[in-house]
Amino acid sequence: MKLIVDIVNHIEDHLHEDLSVQDVAQFSGYSSHHFQKMFAAVVGMSLGTYLRRRRLTKAAQKLASTDGRIIEIAQESGFDSQEAFTRAFKAMFAITPNGYREQRPSPGLRFQQQMDGEFLRHLRYEGVTMQPKIEERDGFYVVGLGSTFERGKTEDIGKMLWPSFVKRIDEIHGIRGGSGDNLKTYGICQEIWENGQIQDHFKYFAAVEVEPNTVPPTGMELIQLKKQNYAIFEHRGGLNGLQLTNQYIWGTWLPQSGYELAPASDLEVYPGEFRPDRTDVPIEIWVPLQEQPKVKAN
Repeated sequence: MKLIVDIVNHIEDHLHEDLSVQDVAQFSGYSSHHFQKMFAAVVGMSLGTYLRRRRLTKAAQKLASTDGRIIEIAQESGFDSQEAFTRAFKAMFAITPNGYREQRPSPGLRFQQQMDGEFLRHLRYEGVTMQPKIEERDGFYVVGLGSTFERGKTEDIGKMLWPSFVKRIDEIHGIRGGSGDNLKTYGICQEIWENGQIQDHFKYFAAVEVEPNTVPPTGMELIQLKKQNYAIFEHRGGLNGLQLTNQYIWGTWLPQSGYELAPASDLEVYPGEFRPDRTDVPIEIWVPLQEQPKVKAN
């Protein structure tokens, strides 16, 4: 683990140099074949993919903060042509470099963050299942208490929203899926899109499953979740490590999975025995997928 962290730091120090996969492997002291297999097993992506995604992340930051020519940013990012850079950039950010500079959309979790020791330990010690189950789940209804939150400023979800919801659960009629300590609850994240771009704010609901015709209490909403394919991950380590799991799902697994994200809510599923101070009870993360995986280019 220490070696991988040292390698990641070495990559950051030389990111804009002519640094190849072979150069990084040589720095590790292992054979290229051995090190690349070890890196992919620990990190969840190939060394080449990590290098490319870190360079594209730096490029996006430069596009948003400087007036540098795109061809120069492309060359600094290790691309021989602006066309190749544009293709790779659009594949990662779903927008061209020109469009990114003009619109400066929220990157959400598309940025490839530098992998630090905390994140790598989370993967190494099974804080998240690195390969999810892909399953179709029937639709259902929930009643939830929700609000709008800004990315990076979500402390009130755990400090205020969930406690307020738990205090009012007894007001909800028609609850399904257990009762008392056996009651399953859901965290539902609804992205906010405007003009085809994801925004810096999103809606989040704390919720329970209910009968379809349930009338929600004042201040709550009845939400229909339709039949959907999901990638289902298991998270361990309590709420403190949940951000690391999301970083892996959205920043590492999804871009390489071959799947397209469906226009539906993603869910956190909490078993009845879960408590905020417990780290031994697994949480499920459901990521909605399109029915068919996209075809990867050769």
